[in-house]
Amino acid sequence: MMENQEREMNQGETSGNEKTHNVALKRWVVIAAVLVIAAVVVGVWLLTRGSGHISIAGRPVPAPADQPLSSSADAPSTGTTPHPGEMVITLSGDKLENAQLKTEIVTEQAGLPAAGSTGIRAAGTVQSNAYKEVPVFPVAGGIVRQINVELGNKVTRGQTLATIFSSELADAQAAYLKVAAEVEEHHQHHHRTIDLVEIGAASREDLEQVTSMYKTAQANLASAREKLILLGLSDRQVDELRDNGKFPKPLVSVESPASGTLISRAVNTGEVVMQGKEMFRVADLSSVWVIAQIYEKDLQSVNIGAPAVTTTQAYPGRTFSGRVSYLDPRVDPQTRTGQVRIELKNPREVLKLGMFVDVNFGGAGQAAPSAQAVATVPRSAVQNVGAKQVVYVSTDRPDSFVQREVSAGPEANGRLPIYSGVSAGERVVTEGSFLLRAESLKLNPAQSMSPTPVPNSATPLSEPPQREDRAKEAEAGFQVATVIVTEKGFQPDMIKLQRGVPARVTFVREIEETCATAVVIPEYNIKRDLPLKEPVVVDFTPSKKGVFAFTCGMKMLSGKIVVQ
Repeated sequence: MMENQEREMNQGETSGNEKTHNVALKRWVVIAAVLVIAAVVVGVWLLTRGSGHISIAGRPVPAPADQPLSSSADAPSTGTTPHPGEMVITLSGDKLENAQLKTEIVTEQAGLPAAGSTGIRAAGTVQSNAYKEVPVFPVAGGIVRQINVELGNKVTRGQTLATIFSSELADAQAAYLKVAAEVEEHHQHHHRTIDLVEIGAASREDLEQVTSMYKTAQANLASAREKLILLGLSDRQVDELRDNGKFPKPLVSVESPASGTLISRAVNTGEVVMQGKEMFRVADLSSVWVIAQIYEKDLQSVNIGAPAVTTTQAYPGRTFSGRVSYLDPRVDPQTRTGQVRIELKNPREVLKLGMFVDVNFGGAGQAAPSAQAVATVPRSAVQNVGAKQVVYVSTDRPDSFVQREVSAGPEANGRLPIYSGVSAGERVVTEGSFLLRAESLKLNPAQSMSPTPVPNSATPLSEPPQREDRAKEAEAGFQVATVIVTEKGFQPDMIKLQRGVPARVTFVREIEETCATAVVIPEYNIKRDLPLKEPVVVDFTPSKKGVFAFTCGMKMLSGKIVVQ
């Protein structure tokens, strides 16, 4: 019995030891799982700090805007590290997603203009070739019954553009029949007089008078016939009119005198037109003129026959080559500029009338090519901030960009050579860089002060100041003015400024039908487009006293800047 009790006690001790061992084993398993989870969390956190973003469903999510720039030692750097003193622009998640920024790696290219060679550049406007532009006039007045063409249509020589119901044609037909009857009468009288002369019943003087009247009637008939032909009747129709005495409908066809594009239409159906009124205008747009304005100091470097390369923002990366065909002998007394005409071929008529372009003249001012490879960026990557040209360079963080001042050369095939500021291999923002420029101006508005902005880079407009910011601008030392474009032109048309004090002028176009779709201030080398009802801010510093003009793009409307 004692043995049985001892055996039961041993079995109890064994069972207790096994339970204790199982509890300890479970405890160590839980501790190990917690350590593994903690290690994973720490690893993900470190990776997030190093790369600047984590990926959710395949889409990058920006790091918090207030997170400092840093890079993980374990991950390779893919962006630029900001230098001391450089402006770093950080976008919030929403702005970054809406901006849809695109970047491109800076590359090197040989054969571009060398540093220091600028060339002569000017702004210009596309116009039709006046030597290939033909007005269309009606040969007779009347009521417009039908118009067969619309603006922009291609027309050929002799094509009927419109039909006019003309009382003048009806009168000409009646006059022709009257003269034809008189000719017939004089013809018969002439034959009777000849018979009378032969029998001695009439004198030769009578015959001569009758013969003269007959020839006069024939001449009048020929004149009346030519008038009908000029009014649009064919020879067959004139003959039928004389033979049958039946009047055709007095309809005059207005035909195109040349082949080309219809660029003007001045009449509508039912309108009464007079002879000599221009109804249409046809232009051959296979070649166009560019009228450029250059400063008088550059006139000596531009000669007739000099090559000129034209570019436009409408076709980035595309150039149009032409030659100077005319130099205006006059200089505008206000802007101190002279007009230069460049004739260009216009394949597929891609250059539209009224389009703004940039012109680079060759010859004395042509940039010399560099033998060494030069860093290049797309034109859209370079922005103007005041007098500086800048690009925005990507950093290790996808939401942060460095504003870097650069020295850019003249455009070639849509790209700009960069002589300083960035190097090959760095990544710059190409599409959406204007948004970063706006953010930069918000951070430091004073940097927009510019006495001499660079005119030939793509210059997006900065965000206009709100009304509550006007007082702040004045307190910050700006001279503030606003100019409205109305039916009367620029209102006010005179601005008074103090010399040496930064000025901020806001232009607002309030009407659609106006030539003031752009404003030009030649003295400060400024040209800005004026979108409808969108404030456009122009910053400059008047550096000398005098009266300086600002005009619309076509120089039809103007105002004055009086610097005291």
